[in-house]
Amino acid sequence: MDADISTSFLAKLADVFEVDATTLQSGLSLAERWDSVAVLATMALIDEQFALTVAPDELNRCTSVTEVLALVDQGVGLRSPGR
Repeated sequence: MDADISTSFLAKLADVFEVDATTLQSGLSLAERWDSVAVLATMALIDEQFALTVAPDELNRCTSVTEVLALVDQGVGLRSPGR
């Protein structure tokens, strides 16, 4: 994921989880933050930023921001030419 895109995505993701963007760490635990609104908002954010659709159950399996980023990277990679 491009560094500029990642920074923009993480800033918006911080808004979803209602944490300060400067304190959002890729290892931030999502266990207490995942609810239906956060899942839907994250799905919409991923679609907006990457034109990528992810299933709610895929997001629910993510336990950290690192895993959300990996899910996005995997999805973006799968639709790249040559894959």
